[in-house]
Amino acid sequence: MGVFMTFGSIISWMIISVVVGIALVPLLLIAGALAVFVPTLGYPLTYTVWFAIDITFRSPTAEDFAQAQAWLDNRALA
Repeated sequence: MGVFMTFGSIISWMIISVVVGIALVPLLLIAGALAVFVPTLGYPLTYTVWFAIDITFRSPTAEDFAQAQAWLDNRALA
């Protein structure tokens, strides 16, 4: 999902810039900025979607909750 967002925005930008006639240097600078900022800004969305898919296919068990509680208890003591 993140790959599609990143490459989709870069490819869209390059197509629009070629049609409009933007010079190469600004085209590459903005494409580079898109390559850095789109994944950074899209990470929370993609993480949430993939986590929801993981929870759907692999439902948590009582053992998972016990491990989480033990981790929280150990963290509270530290």
